[in-house]
Amino acid sequence: MKIHCIYGINYDSNIYVVTGKIPTIIDCGTGLNQKYVEDKILKIIKPKEILQIIITHEHYDHCGGVKKIYELSNKNVKVFAHNLASDKIEKGESDFAKMLGGVMPKMPVDIKLNDKETITIGDEDFVVIHTPGHTPGCICLFSKESKTLFSGDTVFAYGSFGRYDFPGGDAYALKDSIQMLCKLDIKNLYPGHETIVEGEANIHMKKSLENISYVV
Repeated sequence: MKIHCIYGINYDSNIYVVTGKIPTIIDCGTGLNQKYVEDKILKIIKPKEILQIIITHEHYDHCGGVKKIYELSNKNVKVFAHNLASDKIEKGESDFAKMLGGVMPKMPVDIKLNDKETITIGDEDFVVIHTPGHTPGCICLFSKESKTLFSGDTVFAYGSFGRYDFPGGDAYALKDSIQMLCKLDIKNLYPGHETIVEGEANIHMKKSLENISYVV
């Protein structure tokens, strides 16, 4: 399994292309910088080889580009999101999209995920961890084998964490989610924005818990 990070520009989330037995894309950005995203994807993989798109939560900066990537893959992929995120994705609801002059596409979610389910990404099995706080439908994805966490907007590097002041956010729920993640043995952290951490990610996780504990 190899993880390729397409760092987000402007408001886009990071987009992860995971190669291996089951090639997977995690998060899709806004779709407003699609030429940049497509050029990056084409340097990593043939789009028709992509089998899965997993959305970590229902915000436009993570799922606005899902339909374009779906079409780039010749409509060859299954789209995954948490059960609580799927409704907004399928209805194309996003005030944030309107603020940016974009349009949230209506996109069917093929597989509606729940907490503690297992899904193969690349060559490894990842556990779906429901981590509400930033949004109700936030998930993280954890591989015990490589100690890898895709954290969406729940936690970031250097002790940062997702905002909880958007509609559906909850600071107490976010703290509980981060506490739960800190019980895992995490080596590699691939967050929804900013830099990745490869090695000693636990240090960054504990700092995030310490920082949010000053808030709630």
